[in-house]
Amino acid sequence: SGWARRRFAKAGVTIEPEASFQGGDGYLFFRNDDLALATLTRIAEEEAKDQDLTVKDPFYDRTDLSLDFYRSIRRVQREHLESATYSRALTAFGLGLLKGTGSRVSRRQSDIGADRTMSLRQIRAIPHNAILQQIGYPVNVIAGAGMAAGEEMESVAELLGRSTRGNQLVRLLRAANGIASVKTVAAHGELFNSAYWASRPYRGTETALESACLALAEYLTKDDRAGVFRRLTSRLRVDWMKLHRLLSLVPGHKAGRDPAQDSDRRNIGLLQSVRLALLMHMFIRAVQVPPFARSNDVSRDDVLEMVLSLRVDDALAQLRRAYPVIEPEITDFAVDEETDYPDHRGEDYGAIRARFIDPIERAHALNIRIAVAIA
Repeated sequence: SGWARRRFAKAGVTIEPEASFQGGDGYLFFRNDDLALATLTRIAEEEAKDQDLTVKDPFYDRTDLSLDFYRSIRRVQREHLESATYSRALTAFGLGLLKGTGSRVSRRQSDIGADRTMSLRQIRAIPHNAILQQIGYPVNVIAGAGMAAGEEMESVAELLGRSTRGNQLVRLLRAANGIASVKTVAAHGELFNSAYWASRPYRGTETALESACLALAEYLTKDDRAGVFRRLTSRLRVDWMKLHRLLSLVPGHKAGRDPAQDSDRRNIGLLQSVRLALLMHMFIRAVQVPPFARSNDVSRDDVLEMVLSLRVDDALAQLRRAYPVIEPEITDFAVDEETDYPDHRGEDYGAIRARFIDPIERAHALNIRIAVAIA
């Protein structure tokens, strides 16, 4: 910031700016030699410009407003991170909304409670932020800004509008707000709403799914995720309303969303809608799987919970073990005595795989592709 540069200059300290480019987005700037040279050249040119360090930024002079604003945002962010509601909502799907990164699996397949007891401390910062992106609301960027303005909203808005640093913050908030959707967060929570599944077949237009919907409704009566998402979205919506008002008051910035972002917003909304439909399809198929004998301490309900938590690969492995395509036959074993038992060929479970297991696998593959598109 200019404030920090002035402090260093006043103290006679020479600074050497550094930058890091991390992850897939960072790599994009270095895909080839020409792009890498252009990236580094522009950075060097910008840093080489003579900057008037005597110009003061009111954001750092009016600390009675800016410091309180900063501390309030920090407090709200910390409250989210320490909140059991936020933690449970963020880990409701485990890491199943993200494309795998090749990290070593650290739990056994039978460890069904792993996702229910998952803590935010088990999720690194990048996957944490990626999950927020996938469920539709960048809490890490915009949460708290609306509430932080408090009773001084007009004064804070005026300060942000005439401050260089303040304008940077406003642009960041507007960019994040342009793709944020509290309704999308709420829609993910409705997947676990027992009342939704119980009422879905009520109109009689989906009679073939009535048994599956009622089975899901019964199973989810004891699930906490729907209530958790409702509490989280209530908090986010209150904060978002205040943020919307704050942004509308900042001088020099147009009120409302940026029209240039509308296309991206519509595309993301469409992708989210398709994914929610695919998740419902997966849940219905999972609850329709015929009962099977408990194996390796894993039951049919355990497999259903795996699918609900998007531990789909684990669930598919268990289902394939329970319903193999090829059954062992007597001729597969070396026996000396003749026998007529069994008196018929073993039946495989190809029909069960085609109707339940394969559709879950295909839907999950599409979900991962949608996650990449949203990112």
